[in-house]
Amino acid sequence: MLSPRTFLRQHAPLARRQGGVVMLVALIVLVVMTLAGIALMRSMDTSTMIAGNMAFKQAATHAADTGVESAIAWLEENNAINNLDVTIKNRGYSASTGNNADYPLGEVFWKKLEAAGVCHLNQFGQGCVTDPEANANGNKISFMIQRLCQTPGDRNGARCAAVAGTVSSGGNDEGAGTQGLEGGFALVYYRVTVRVEGPRNSVSYVQSIVYL
Repeated sequence: MLSPRTFLRQHAPLARRQGGVVMLVALIVLVVMTLAGIALMRSMDTSTMIAGNMAFKQAATHAADTGVESAIAWLEENNAINNLDVTIKNRGYSASTGNNADYPLGEVFWKKLEAAGVCHLNQFGQGCVTDPEANANGNKISFMIQRLCQTPGDRNGARCAAVAGTVSSGGNDEGAGTQGLEGGFALVYYRVTVRVEGPRNSVSYVQSIVYL
């Protein structure tokens, strides 16, 4: 029968080997858990960044409404004084689509429009300036209006995309009864392209068709 001291001497090396294996396994598990934590943090950061970029892009799309409204207001003002038969570059207006490029809506398409002259809105969304100014939300808004005609000039001879319209008036004359006046005229289509550059290099495009 072995004495207690002899027994301990025989099993001490085995205990030390087991202790070393446990420490190695613990270190490996710790490294794996650390790497998993780092990957999780990076994944969360990426998801947050993507969500933030989508929110900025959505905000830029909503900001494009300001450009559309400014363009329509300009059209209505100049239509009242018959000032839409010629191109006005510094106001982002083209009397024809002759400068239009056969590209989908995007940066290449916009560069073609920009070369022909676009309107960059100021920080208040009113008036055209040399360079677009950021509004309170950090969005820079620009637009161009294209009259959907093949050539500049009077709408009746410019081969425009138009829809028939009518205007009428009525009055009452006790001697002659009711009299009416009707006349036909063409309502010409205009295409408004708006570009909004927002924070984090987000860019949105919106197009609208109006007729006057």
